[in-house]
Amino acid sequence: LPYYSAEFLNIWMNEDNDGIIDEFFEDIKGTLGGNEYYYAFFHEIKERFPDTVFYGTDVGHQFDTTGARYIKYLEDRGLTASENYTLAKQCIDQGERFCAENSESGISTLRENYMVSNFTEAYERCGSEKIMGIYGGYHTDMSNPEVMGARLRERYGDAVSGVQVSSLAIEVRPYKLGVCVSGIVFLLMLFVPNILWAKRKPIGYNEAVGKENRLLGAFERAGEVAVTAALVIFKDFDPAVRVFPNGIYFNMRVFFWVIAFALMILYEFYWIRYFRRGRTMKDFYGSFAGFPVAGATLPVLAAIILGIYSKNMILLAAAAMLGVGHIGIHLAHRRDELSGAEE
Repeated sequence: LPYYSAEFLNIWMNEDNDGIIDEFFEDIKGTLGGNEYYYAFFHEIKERFPDTVFYGTDVGHQFDTTGARYIKYLEDRGLTASENYTLAKQCIDQGERFCAENSESGISTLRENYMVSNFTEAYERCGSEKIMGIYGGYHTDMSNPEVMGARLRERYGDAVSGVQVSSLAIEVRPYKLGVCVSGIVFLLMLFVPNILWAKRKPIGYNEAVGKENRLLGAFERAGEVAVTAALVIFKDFDPAVRVFPNGIYFNMRVFFWVIAFALMILYEFYWIRYFRRGRTMKDFYGSFAGFPVAGATLPVLAAIILGIYSKNMILLAAAAMLGVGHIGIHLAHRRDELSGAEE
């Protein structure tokens, strides 16, 4: 914000009405900041952090409205000789020079120069305390030597750090309850082929089932129940992607989600191969795309990766339990099938 906008906010912080902030938002109406969320943001600061002091370090946006009104506010109180008056006039002058450039994008070397000097002066005025600044992402790029962020890093070293605030909108809440669309899709990809398979079991399967290890069978059934429940009730298995007016944002962890569902797509192709072939025990317990006993390893790996993506230890534990039982049984059947073939 410009100097005078921040000063008006400081006055408003000590008043019991919204006259000042309502005038400020009338001035910025039609800009990206003129919205209900920004308005609520300031009210939350006033309510939760009443000791906050605002410092405006941008050039003089709205110099003919907010700026002119602040100058009149000072003049009416006989403060024309004050530092506030000098700084407000300086900020208005910066705004007029910046607007004369006709930089519709807001990207301007002149503006960056002013922002660096304004920030430095404000930082010194506040006693070089630990502070937080909120700026557009362009200005805080630490890798671009032409903009404010990198230039402040060069001046103050590691004391300056930044975070892209939009990334905070993608909050990791692994145990948030709710209907999980991704989990339901995952389960449909798992159950539908198995329902079709129930009427197309390989020859000799029923005999092989009677030889299964009971402990592995218990792990398998418990894992199936736990994985199914977890995928349905924990909402954060859905991809954390947010669409904002200025772009799409996502955490890089979303690639784990992509990998998990790529494995499930391979799982569907595994079943397509099974149904198109002779539906033998060899087909059922065979490898696919480099994955041994693919009918078991692909969904288990997908569930584990989905658990890593969401940081959900319940799903990870359930998937591990399912893996011990399901993969263990498949490996045992495959071993018996190979030994039978050798005989």
